[in-house]
Amino acid sequence: HRIMTSPLVPDDVDLQDFAYMPLDVRRLRDSDLAALESPEACWAAVILWSASWHQVPAASLPDDDRVLSNLAGYGRVVAEWQRVRDGALRGWVKCDDGRLYHPVVAEKALEAWDSKLRHSHGKLKERLRKSFGKDAVYPTFEEWISAGRPTDWKQSSSGTNEPSAGIPPERNEPSSGIPPERNEPSSGIPPENSLKGEGEGKGKVVNPLSEQASEVH
Repeated sequence: HRIMTSPLVPDDVDLQDFAYMPLDVRRLRDSDLAALESPEACWAAVILWSASWHQVPAASLPDDDRVLSNLAGYGRVVAEWQRVRDGALRGWVKCDDGRLYHPVVAEKALEAWDSKLRHSHGKLKERLRKSFGKDAVYPTFEEWISAGRPTDWKQSSSGTNEPSAGIPPERNEPSSGIPPERNEPSSGIPPENSLKGEGEGKGKVVNPLSEQASEVH
């Protein structure tokens, strides 16, 4: 693996509440992985992409053969994992935090993370509107990010906003938010009900690879 100067995904990117991962079928079909590696290595690769989607940060894996063997479905039989290791890890890069990252999975993870944050920002604005009505002043997405993505935001008497505990968060809403609702433009992220365990087995599951993957691999 070539060493990169920094991780491909920020260390707080957590997509464990995203049950689905985008799959670019042409990208996978035309990849070097599909063309050059054994079926067993390809299957292990797909399983590892899936595992990395729910690691923190998303799109990364620990560079430890004992852990990788377990994640790839080989359990404690590390010797069997090592037979397919090179093929299964085609395209992964080791970054200076010591973890392995897949550039294409990272690309999809960053898109999902941005969608998740924008949904959370939208929910904050909705709560501000309900609390202050026509007098509500909303933080921009950039202001909210810079403030540390607070779930509350108090409106001051001067008509400006500042992070605070002035607005109670919705009790049942995860503080990090969920993917966009169905009437919003799609970015490859599943509808809200998929994050609640509904409709499993009906969506597109797992992982990307394509023209870009050919460049990476």
